[in-house]
Amino acid sequence: MKLLAGACFALGVAFALPVIAQETPKRGGILVQSMDVEPASLDPAFGNAPGRDRTVYTQIFENLFVQDEKGNLVPQLAKSWEIAKDQLSITFHLRDNVVFHDGTPLNAEAVAFNLNRIVDPQVKARARQFVSDMKSATAVDAMTVRVDFTRSSASVLSGLANEAGMISSPKAIQALGNEYGRKPVGTGPFSFASWTSGNQIKLQKFENYWGRDEKGEKLPYLDGVTNRIIVDTASKIVEARAGTVHITDAIQPKDYAQVERDPNLTLEDSLASNLQILSFNLTRPPFDDEKLRRAFVHGINRALIEKVASNGQGLVLKGLEPPQSPIYGENLRDYDFDLAKAKKFYQESGHKGVVKLAMIQRDPDTRIAQIIQAQMGAVGVRVEIEALERLAWGDKIYSHNYDIALHRMSAPKVDPDVNFGAYYARTAGANHSGHKDETIFALIEKGRTTIDPAARKAIYVEFQQYLLDHAYQLPLTSVRDRGIIRKEVAGLHQEFSGAYLFDRAWLRK
Repeated sequence: MKLLAGACFALGVAFALPVIAQETPKRGGILVQSMDVEPASLDPAFGNAPGRDRTVYTQIFENLFVQDEKGNLVPQLAKSWEIAKDQLSITFHLRDNVVFHDGTPLNAEAVAFNLNRIVDPQVKARARQFVSDMKSATAVDAMTVRVDFTRSSASVLSGLANEAGMISSPKAIQALGNEYGRKPVGTGPFSFASWTSGNQIKLQKFENYWGRDEKGEKLPYLDGVTNRIIVDTASKIVEARAGTVHITDAIQPKDYAQVERDPNLTLEDSLASNLQILSFNLTRPPFDDEKLRRAFVHGINRALIEKVASNGQGLVLKGLEPPQSPIYGENLRDYDFDLAKAKKFYQESGHKGVVKLAMIQRDPDTRIAQIIQAQMGAVGVRVEIEALERLAWGDKIYSHNYDIALHRMSAPKVDPDVNFGAYYARTAGANHSGHKDETIFALIEKGRTTIDPAARKAIYVEFQQYLLDHAYQLPLTSVRDRGIIRKEVAGLHQEFSGAYLFDRAWLRK
């Protein structure tokens, strides 16, 4: 087999990330962005919201390479790389004169330490799921590191460009132990300053950052970045209009018009869509009973949910991918809304009592949960809503101490295994339903190692159909992520996950 790679992947060609700003950048100022998901940890090895956590991670940490907006691999800490002829290893040549925020130098030993830490079974890193085919990393010399794989893989490159490939200071990890997740040390343009839980994460300019602009001037331009935790959409808009927040994450479709009317604000499309999914806990009663699950999948009117939650700006999901995804299943057989059928399945299930729906207190999840509650009431099911903070919700879901749960997934990813491996593989760190289905494990494994794009799509479509056929989850709706950028923000660019990179960002005074 071969690694899934275009010409830029295989040859290690150096691409420059796009520079958007055409004006002369101004130095100074603190850029403020909002995020509605607070990281569980600032150690990339232990993040629990793939993609979303990178909103902060990309400011502190860097990878050997990253993915640009089109999915191309772009050098970052590595100047270049070569893939072995047998496709079982990659050799990276590191950039010179890079130091961590604690002053220690970046070298091959530091990179090998990080990558070996990710795959060490004793560490139990969540990010291991993204590079499950990585075997080990070895320092060939001071500035050359070789990464070996257990087999050639279609997903390992994108895994190294994501959380699993982010490089931390070995000195800091060893000195801080379990505290490292609260005091991260990377090589990025901004270093950690403070974290007030539930409020904000402050970062400051790293004076010894290696980056330079096209004129050879030191980066970054900003004095710092403040990441504020703002869950409520209305609050995000108020702050953006007031100028106290420069960039927001997801804005709800019902609010697009008022944002577009403000001359100081721009409504920006993300690269990804936000998917809403209902998971059933398969590990215990009552939802280990397929009949009860079918009462829900036929009793919920997803078209109504889309109309209310997305204001007609989204669509009802067939499977786990939006239409712009290369593995979208246009012919998937999903669920029809049928109240009589739902009542029949519920009666046959024999279930009595309350079903608890765990959700994160944020928009539009609250409205979706209320619609589900009302619709299942018409079936005869009493649904009780548990509105939780993000971390409390995660503790409940990942320990499978829940009945049903509302959650989000961002898609598409540059490689399907970034999502499917994370949520459904045998080694998944975020298996919401808790399934132990060998057919699913085998399909995810087959997809991970299949190279031909058409054959790979067929496998992932088969997986999605299998999930639907057994009613393990109910895909609800999809809407393109859109956020706000104030007009004074310049020099932004995005990586493929949709996270903004601020190394060249600046503020018009």
